[in-house]
Amino acid sequence: MVPFISYKTFKSTIKEEVFNHLITARELLRFQVENYFHERFGDVDVLGRNPIIAQSFVQLANTVKTSGVSSSQYSTIAKLYQPLMEHYVSDYGYVNIMFADNEGNIVYSTEESEYIGENVVDGEYKGFSISNVFAKGQEGVAFEDYTWHEEIKHFTSFFSAPIYDGKDKLGVIIIELPFTQMDIMLTHRAGLGETGEMYLVGDDGFMRSNSRFSEHATIMQKEVETDATLDAFNGNTGAKIVEDYRGVSVLSAYTPLDLKFVDWVLIVEIDVKEAFASIRFVEIWLIVIGSILAGISGGYVYLTNKMEKYHEIPPSARRHHQNAHRLDDDDEESEEEEEEEDDEDEDEEDEDEDEDDANDDDDNENNGDEEENEDEDDANEGSEEDNDGNDKSKK
Repeated sequence: MVPFISYKTFKSTIKEEVFNHLITARELLRFQVENYFHERFGDVDVLGRNPIIAQSFVQLANTVKTSGVSSSQYSTIAKLYQPLMEHYVSDYGYVNIMFADNEGNIVYSTEESEYIGENVVDGEYKGFSISNVFAKGQEGVAFEDYTWHEEIKHFTSFFSAPIYDGKDKLGVIIIELPFTQMDIMLTHRAGLGETGEMYLVGDDGFMRSNSRFSEHATIMQKEVETDATLDAFNGNTGAKIVEDYRGVSVLSAYTPLDLKFVDWVLIVEIDVKEAFASIRFVEIWLIVIGSILAGISGGYVYLTNKMEKYHEIPPSARRHHQNAHRLDDDDEESEEEEEEEDDEDEDEEDEDEDEDDANDDDDNENNGDEEENEDEDDANEGSEEDNDGNDKSKK
């Protein structure tokens, strides 16, 4: 019983440790993701209130209105502020920084962009992500979800905020963020084994990250609807065994993200088969031990029952039983002795037969000798007759 009681404790402990590990990984990643977006949120708000940004915006916007974005005057002013903007892009890890006036005209872009000189309110980009983030940015700091950026062949998102000169709103600053920074965070799966993964899901049910089990990008492509995501979108944080988007049983630790501008949930999972591999090993070991113990117990019970039945027999019957066994043993011994005597008699008969055969052979030899003697006698008689004849002839 002790091994099985210990197994229950061991199994409970392993499950608790695995879930605690997932929860720890979830909380660390949650902090990183939330911190990343909170920092970008603060960055764009600070830039929108930066006096140098306001100064550069005024000069660039006025030049666009008078000369256009292709004029030498515009190029001269843009080059004046370009180093500062490039510093922000490289230092904060942006893809691009853009300025838009209050009418929605893009008057500046740090990188060469299809948007420069275009109006995102009434032009061909109306309804696009940049148009949406511009509109929301006029009211305050805003975020626009990931979309495909053809020029860099990757997904990007946008933050925006009003540009102020004191209390006057001049326009909107728009920063473009690459997905690669988020992807690096989500693919750092140290301690999650061969099947562990971490991913984000948006309120539309589609991934905001790439699956480790897919060779192709799954961001904004793979739809996920599991018990874990549904519970997380209901505002709950938890950990339990569920069936994931692959139809595989997994341990899942989930939580909604605390982001005011977006409704996403974070999921950290690992396959049950891998997570409980040590438990399965112990189960197999216990099955083997249990089988051995069952065999030993069965043999013990059988022998015990036999002894109990024996002791239940009355002494007189037991003596009679023993005497019967003795008689049976004596009969068996007598039969064995008779068989041994019969075998001895047969051996003696065989020996007598062998002796008779040997005597017959000796008689045959003696008869042969007698015949040889008779032949010799006949020969001698013949010789004597010949000698008598010779004597008569001489005479």
